[in-house]
Amino acid sequence: METVIEFVEAIPLWGWIAVIVIGATAIEGIVKVKRMQIKHIERMAKIEHGIDPGDESEAYKKDEV
Repeated sequence: METVIEFVEAIPLWGWIAVIVIGATAIEGIVKVKRMQIKHIERMAKIEHGIDPGDESEAYKKDEV
């Protein structure tokens, strides 16, 4: 356990910045994939119910925030 603590303490500031950027990019990718999965599920549900998934004449649009 001491070697891990020594390693973490030895990382310079720019190293921590790189770790944070890599972590944020990974989280962003996970969020994008999850949103894509949700859109796909919604599209498939529309198709199953006989609704044209490309029809943009809905009263409100969920994608617009």
